Amino acid sequence: MILKPDAICPGAILIADDHQIFRDGLCRVLQGALAPSDVLQAENFEQTLEHLGNRGIALAIIDLGMPGLSSPRDLTKIRRARPEVLVIVLSGSDRREDILAALEAGVHGYIVKSTRTKDLLAQVGRVLDGEIYVPAVLADLPQVNDHAGCEVQPRDSVLTARQQDVLRLIIDGLPNKAIGKALDVSEGTVKMHVAAILRATGASNRAHAAAIGKKYL
Repeated sequence: MILKPDAICPGAILIADDHQIFRDGLCRVLQGALAPSDVLQAENFEQTLEHLGNRGIALAIIDLGMPGLSSPRDLTKIRRARPEVLVIVLSGSDRREDILAALEAGVHGYIVKSTRTKDLLAQVGRVLDGEIYVPAVLADLPQVNDHAGCEVQPRDSVLTARQQDVLRLIIDGLPNKAIGKALDVSEGTVKMHVAAILRATGASNRAHAAAIGKKYL
């Protein structure tokens, strides 16, 4: 799959990662594929927040492992500072906890660094087209260990409390706009949660999620 011709960045891109070689390589790839007005770089979270003062930034691609970023929840600082900027996490971590925490912080996509270049471009393109991209690995249900190191079964629900709220309303047949009004959140936030629900439950669409959803509540 290649990036669609109309999936171009409407402004500048910010790449935030503490590895310069990776930043430089990603910069060249995105410049060639997305034709941004500029590409800025940051090597830590403090620089990332400083660069967000540039009103031309339309897309920020953030590494979770950079200095100054203690947890995915810190990404809420970006969303509060510049709510109009699209935010994608590009991380070496495929841990469910990190993915869910980043989604809860309001990011528009989560891409694992092991992704092939052409797939990464396609996923970035989907975010630029208005979708929320969640990696398929979120649908896996690995076993977890208890404090004694023994294997135990996964939690009954793979969804966060807010995602369960959204799923209940999907089961009730409410559209995104009505769900947003009921939960006092934006329609865009509802779309983010719906995308995460579909990935986490393995549902192919909203109707499928509604049909199988009760076992996740």
